[in-house]
Amino acid sequence: MKALAIKSALFLVALILLTSCRQIGTYRVSNPGSTDLIDMAAIVTRPEVSGFLPDIPGNSFVAVKDANGEWLPTQCDDLDGDGTWDELAFLCDLEAGETKEVTFEPVENMPDFPVLTNIRFGRVASPFDEVAADLRMKTNDTKYTAPVYQMEGPAWENDVIAFRNYYDARNGIDIFGKKTSAMVIDSVGVNGRDYHTMADWGMDILKVGNSLGAGAIAIGIGDSLYRVGPCEEGTYRLISEGPVRAILELNYKNVPAGNRLYNVTHRISIYAGDGFYRSRIWITDLQGDEELVTGIVNLHDIPADTLSEGSMKILYSLGNQGISGEVLGMGIIIHGSQLKRIWEAPAEGPGIVSTHLVSLVLSKDVPVTYSFAATWEMRDEKVKEAAYFTNLLRSEAYKTALEK
Repeated sequence: MKALAIKSALFLVALILLTSCRQIGTYRVSNPGSTDLIDMAAIVTRPEVSGFLPDIPGNSFVAVKDANGEWLPTQCDDLDGDGTWDELAFLCDLEAGETKEVTFEPVENMPDFPVLTNIRFGRVASPFDEVAADLRMKTNDTKYTAPVYQMEGPAWENDVIAFRNYYDARNGIDIFGKKTSAMVIDSVGVNGRDYHTMADWGMDILKVGNSLGAGAIAIGIGDSLYRVGPCEEGTYRLISEGPVRAILELNYKNVPAGNRLYNVTHRISIYAGDGFYRSRIWITDLQGDEELVTGIVNLHDIPADTLSEGSMKILYSLGNQGISGEVLGMGIIIHGSQLKRIWEAPAEGPGIVSTHLVSLVLSKDVPVTYSFAATWEMRDEKVKEAAYFTNLLRSEAYKTALEK
């Protein structure tokens, strides 16, 4: 994350489409702000692309060229799994106040670009095959997941940071600190490699326990919290990974909450250059008194604080809370209109504990969204300075405020 040159900004609202002077296949993007944008991620829906490039062949991808005829890192993502891509994502740099013109071109195969995002859900034993159809385990004990799954579940990374999900009833989210920009999680945790000790690439930097860890989820009804994890059937779906972003989906059928059952979809994405991942969550059969709850682990009695950045609200903690006592900053970024309340989970007990909790408004058929950011001193030693870390969070909040 960089405060002065915001990297991988999803400048979706601020993308100015100059439709009055558009040409077939030509698309204009603008940066109306006062900050240079490096590797800005622009997301364009297929119908929007069709408005500039009519009659896209059914099986064709679309790639993007700049004004000099150079290919820009691009990927086409099939979000619903029907075999046809739904969104075009590409990276470009924009100086403050600059407008650029790019061209959409149909291609049978995408040009080769550096891969800056990655998803890995594999088995820990040879032949280390990818997991696709396994149901989420119902256990709460790592001794059952660790011998089966590499990293105990699906993991996602970019060139800055990595996260993982425990593919069992705990459903926690953990953080891998990275000291390299290379994609590393394909080989983490196999052939006896211990990700709890420092390696050249980094290590597991968070202890989760029975907390919500790094942004895991629960359903709140009145004074009761119900972890989303225990369920009749839990599944995983890989949506996309590539030079711009990686997307996966976790689905939960019949999540119990008191005497009620809910179906939950948790879509997770990570973009090149960002120090955070994004969550988009749908919950069915809402009765109107529920709230979506997430949080930040608090096993070291480090108080949480709040920030505002425009319309965005941020809950964060900063201190010696890495697994080896190193400085780790964590933050949850939420649209202010979705924020309900902030409070603390108990330090011990049978349910969710040791968590700075935050709840969000749930609405029928409308996904709730938030982002979880983390910065580690072994990656960026300036994070030890509180002002530096809060400026990073403000920059990340500025990005998310501009998303659709």
